[in-house]
Amino acid sequence: MKAIFNTSPLISLGKLGYLDKIFGIFSDVIIPKAVYEEVMGKNDEVSKKIRELVKTGKIKVLEVNAENIPGLHRGEIEAIVLAKINNCWVVLDDLKARKVARGENVKVIGTLGILRLLKDLGLVEFEPKELFKELTKVGFRIKKELFFEILGEQS
Repeated sequence: MKAIFNTSPLISLGKLGYLDKIFGIFSDVIIPKAVYEEVMGKNDEVSKKIRELVKTGKIKVLEVNAENIPGLHRGEIEAIVLAKINNCWVVLDDLKARKVARGENVKVIGTLGILRLLKDLGLVEFEPKELFKELTKVGFRIKKELFFEILGEQS
């Protein structure tokens, strides 16, 4: 399976230490040039990890010409366009971007969907309650009820 990632899922998964795990789900991981530039604008451990994955060829960076879509960031727009061109998954968390992608008949999954797949495939182990705390610490925002609906009941 192939997937195009937007910035926020990459950063969230990176902060959790799960970036290497996504290759257990997706054979091809692609990020738009705008996403790469946004991530490289930061000088932290996640950007270093992504730079390493790009350098080794595990993550491919692609450039695409995309029209502006009001209300969406450049990376979201490019991710949606690349996913449509490649007929593959787009990994987005922003609700408006997800709606636009679905309107373009693009398959959408978010950070929580990736985490659920990682757990279901046995690639990671976590207790949902602890993961919710970790995600909150790294700045991921989601309604608690929705989180536990997707990843399991709160204990």
